[in-house]
Amino acid sequence: MTLFAPDGALMRGWSRWWFWAWTSCCWLLLSLPLITAPAATLWLVAQQRRYAAGEPALGPGETLRFLAGRLLPGLRLAGCHAGIAGLVLVGLLGPSPGGPYGWLVLVTSAVTGVTWLLVAPWSVVFFERDGRVGAALPAAYRLALSRPELALLAAAVVPAAVVAGPSLAVRVPYAGPLLLVALPAAVASLVVRLGDRAGALRDVNPSGRIGSGSVPSG
Repeated sequence: MTLFAPDGALMRGWSRWWFWAWTSCCWLLLSLPLITAPAATLWLVAQQRRYAAGEPALGPGETLRFLAGRLLPGLRLAGCHAGIAGLVLVGLLGPSPGGPYGWLVLVTSAVTGVTWLLVAPWSVVFFERDGRVGAALPAAYRLALSRPELALLAAAVVPAAVVAGPSLAVRVPYAGPLLLVALPAAVASLVVRLGDRAGALRDVNPSGRIGSGSVPSG
């Protein structure tokens, strides 16, 4: 009886899956022009944050205004990440100057690449809330340094989902396609939750209470 109650585990699971599924499908459609993909990703993060906070989802009109307002800022953030990724790849795979300088380039590129992987997911979360690249990247960097284990988990979720997604749809009987449909929003929701948890743990003072520092809202 409890399982099938309106507030039971089954109905809560169905409600969460349905929200993930339709926001994932909308994200895919909104990303089809490619130039709108960064803004659509910010929209996906915003929807998961609103759901976690118990707020109503953005409607069609609000979605259009959100995308219009985040289009150029989202492209700037994406450009920053693309530039960093390009520099890392050139340093790792490009021609080496040889000698100690070659090792210096490799080590610097490797450290920069790992740091970028840890910072990138949470930079999107901070940027969705703040809207400024200059504030989102440093905030994500500080949070990743303070909670590296959670940052590593958040960074591993995205490539793991990309790799596991196709096999998930094929190898899991019946439920595979249903899980695949909800996967993008589920990943965004997990990254947001990990960021919120990292922010809360960072601001816990020795007495065990949350300090007065800002905690990213969910």
